[in-house]
Amino acid sequence: MGRAQDVNEGGLTELVGINEEVNTNDYSGSVGVALGDNVSGEIRQVTLYATEDGAGAVQDSAGILFILDADPAIASGDVAMTAVERVSVIGQIFVGAGDWVMDANGGTAVIIDQHISFHALSTLYFVWLHTDATDLNDGAGDDEQLEFNFWYHHGR
Repeated sequence: MGRAQDVNEGGLTELVGINEEVNTNDYSGSVGVALGDNVSGEIRQVTLYATEDGAGAVQDSAGILFILDADPAIASGDVAMTAVERVSVIGQIFVGAGDWVMDANGGTAVIIDQHISFHALSTLYFVWLHTDATDLNDGAGDDEQLEFNFWYHHGR
């Protein structure tokens, strides 16, 4: 019988901050999450969190969460990846508006059916492509945030 794998947590990470406007077909700024060691593994769950700190509405954003093995240096509001950035993509997780559970104070989308394997790395990089027709932080009083966390198994 094989040894059970430990579940590791990436940690709560911001994709879109309260002062970052991200329109339809725009990217969020790229963020890196250190894995604490040089490991390979598989992302088994991603949970996205939507909140609103101002007067706007909480958004149930549709989009694609890209996972990369090198920092793409994408800035919030960029509309394209370069060819070099594109070939560092190791996976993508599709999130639809129907994946969200929402109330007046926030929302969560838990994605468990889109596993992403990764080779030995010390940091994974993430960027959000906002495909939703409703823009984030485009109106007065909007302070929308989009954050995520992920859980993964790894081998040494």
